Amino acid sequence: MRPSYRKMALVGVGLAAAALAASASVVAGGAARLPAAFRGLASASLATDKRHPDAAPPEGYAENLPKFASMLDVLLAWNPDDPAEPAGGSKFDTLEVIDWATEGAMERATELRNLEIPFKIKNMPELDEVAKKWADDDYVIEGMSSRKSYTINTAHNGHFMFYQSNAMAKELKKSLRPANGYSSSKQASNAFKPRGYTFDHPPPVPLPMSFAKFWEESAALEEANKAKPPNEDAESRHLYLSTGDSWEGAGDTMISRDINLFEKDAPTRDLFIPEPTDVRGQHCRFGMRGVVAEQHWDGHRNFIYMLRGMKRYVINPPAACTAMDMMHSGPSRRHAGIDFSDPEAISDPETAAQLDKAQAVETVLRAGEILYMPSFWLHYIVEAKINDFRLPQAARWGRSKA
Repeated sequence: MRPSYRKMALVGVGLAAAALAASASVVAGGAARLPAAFRGLASASLATDKRHPDAAPPEGYAENLPKFASMLDVLLAWNPDDPAEPAGGSKFDTLEVIDWATEGAMERATELRNLEIPFKIKNMPELDEVAKKWADDDYVIEGMSSRKSYTINTAHNGHFMFYQSNAMAKELKKSLRPANGYSSSKQASNAFKPRGYTFDHPPPVPLPMSFAKFWEESAALEEANKAKPPNEDAESRHLYLSTGDSWEGAGDTMISRDINLFEKDAPTRDLFIPEPTDVRGQHCRFGMRGVVAEQHWDGHRNFIYMLRGMKRYVINPPAACTAMDMMHSGPSRRHAGIDFSDPEAISDPETAAQLDKAQAVETVLRAGEILYMPSFWLHYIVEAKINDFRLPQAARWGRSKA
């Protein structure tokens, strides 16, 4: 068994004291186009090409980028299998943090969004109030239980690789769920290779479950993991829930009732919803501590707001794609085929050389904070405490509106 350094504990949106992480995101507007950076160009000097004349970044892009470190240095300093934040925090957290209480905060946030550069917002009163509500376990359980059943993703360890094939997931249920519990069977992993799946761990398996059961079982797993050494803890069963809702004012679910940053009369609407016709809704994630969402890029903008707990984000500009052994086709396309928590994998001479050249920055997103993730930026997510929400929106270079 490979070495692992994760210390387990529950993380999730408003879960019991064990604490699942809860986050949400809004996907915000514009049709996605693949920027020239994906063909290996330097991220600070994206060139216009014939197929995508608007692929060049706006003026001021390079000057406003965060200070990058080496991806290899970021991974070696804090192994992703350990969700515990290092003493003193991360030395690679160089994202600009906008204090919403300061003058000019809206203008600066809009500027960075239009430049397609990641940034964070803190001290937004509307979100702070929601975070206070979601800190109450009973409030979250009752609110989310208005729906009888959810599709819960389960895995035999903390690695949750996106896998776009329900049929394949059903085929794997027996191999992943033997009578004595979850298995890390090599046969299960190898079953994906012919379909373009190159990741070391099999993808998660969907199971129907009530929210209360999900919460209860997550808490029980958390307690059981406390008694295990870190390497066994990292290979334990994990649960993850992703659900969604309309982004605008339906008021028929807990999510749409509590999040009002996008209402037509909200002062924050223009920042979060620059292109209302292209908004794809709100996504809500609940995850146990130690759950890892493998590195990937999205073809749309994301505003990610943390309602409870913490998440670690390792972020790379689009040009770093060439160093990440991306799966370009198959059920996990857009995702990296490297297990960044495996010391042996990242110490391979060729892989280490590529990762050392790749630019990276990381940040810990805490309850009440917002993270802007531009289109095509790579991100690798570790549940470090309780979780986030997302408002995703399609986007393309040059189409953001002030």
